[in-house]
Amino acid sequence: MKAIRYFKLFYFIADHWNSKLALFTIYHEIKGERKYLINSSEIDDLHAQEIQSPNLKHASIYQPTNYYLIEKAFDYLRSENENHSILDFGCGKGRVMIVAAFYGFKNITGVDFVPSFCEEASWNIEKVQSQFPATTFNVFCEDATQFKIGNDQSVFFFFNPFDEKIMLAVIKNILASLKIKPRRIFVVYINPLHKEIFLSAGFYEEYFFRKMKYLEFSILVKEEDNDY
Repeated sequence: MKAIRYFKLFYFIADHWNSKLALFTIYHEIKGERKYLINSSEIDDLHAQEIQSPNLKHASIYQPTNYYLIEKAFDYLRSENENHSILDFGCGKGRVMIVAAFYGFKNITGVDFVPSFCEEASWNIEKVQSQFPATTFNVFCEDATQFKIGNDQSVFFFFNPFDEKIMLAVIKNILASLKIKPRRIFVVYINPLHKEIFLSAGFYEEYFFRKMKYLEFSILVKEEDNDY
């Protein structure tokens, strides 16, 4: 089953980008799935899923975040001592949540509006939960625009999960939380297509990484004394 998923993922990436990127991705898929004990390598356009949300048309397809990028981003956050709490929007099958635990995050939350993905995320988390007895995992099957953000969240993770309309609504919710409890917050934004929305909202780009032209992420920061 995994071999078929790897093949489909390879073909998808090679067809949309190039075979060199596909080979790089599959190498890290196999390595990462074994390292973190996860089963999450798959492409899904969401249309076959039972999703009761008017925002389905604004969502991107399900494609797991490249392990290489996750680790690069978390290496940076750990170097800044910002690996305490994290909220993953569009958490899918829990990949980012589980890697976050290995990087020392203690309060880990995932939000996704696909019920089957939330179930698989919970199953994947169960496989590693015993290794992290002091870590709290929470998976919420909700629309991102309706999710109430905790005032203790300090890192927000996005792998380009939705278009600018939904992103704007989510950013407003983040900033509302920041007004309730002023603090310094970080955004890890993989494939940052709508980065300008964050910049317009008072975030600044603290770190940018790119590899092989298409693999990139931004780490954006919002200081507690900035105004929206």
